[in-house]
Amino acid sequence: MPYVRVTTMIARTGEEQRLEKTMRELSAFYAKQPGYIHGYMLMPHHDASPRRFGRIGVWQDEKSATDAAQLDHALALRSELLRILVEELHDEYSFIGEPDAV
Repeated sequence: MPYVRVTTMIARTGEEQRLEKTMRELSAFYAKQPGYIHGYMLMPHHDASPRRFGRIGVWQDEKSATDAAQLDHALALRSELLRILVEELHDEYSFIGEPDAV
């Protein structure tokens, strides 16, 4: 079963563009790593208040996701995100993905 990471966050005032740029860089980096299946950038709905951003990463297994997250470039981008977001409104979740019964 795939391993799924979901992250949500809200940018500090005036930092939305920087947050989006950094998230896109991180997503592009992860997409090139072993075990990455696919992911999604989660952009705020036009009516959203507060404007919450996020990303979903789907990996072959937890080890692949953890290994990628510990690479120097990923650590640097994640550190940058921590300076941009409102810390108490930043959430990270992990799941085991199961296919829909379609």
